[in-house]
Amino acid sequence: MIFVLEIRGTAVLAFEADNADDAKAYAASAGERQDLTQLTSGGRPLWNGSDTIAARDATEAEASMFREQRAADWKEEPHADPEDFVVYLVPLDGPEAD
Repeated sequence: MIFVLEIRGTAVLAFEADNADDAKAYAASAGERQDLTQLTSGGRPLWNGSDTIAARDATEAEASMFREQRAADWKEEPHADPEDFVVYLVPLDGPEAD
């Protein structure tokens, strides 16, 4: 299943998880939260360290975007770990945007 992390009403990234409980655990993971404070969009961190990070089911458009990007990336790097794959749904600043 494809899920989305949402912060302040903004869909930030899409990812795959087996179920809603796993998606919520991903949203609560320290590593992912640290990444969200370091990555920026429009000069602002994706997460300010205190706002709620919610995991929800992806819309059909978000799920399609995730699947298309994953398929394109896996053509370039076929051994990528599917559990580590995310698609940012906001434009990122800096080299991570490439």
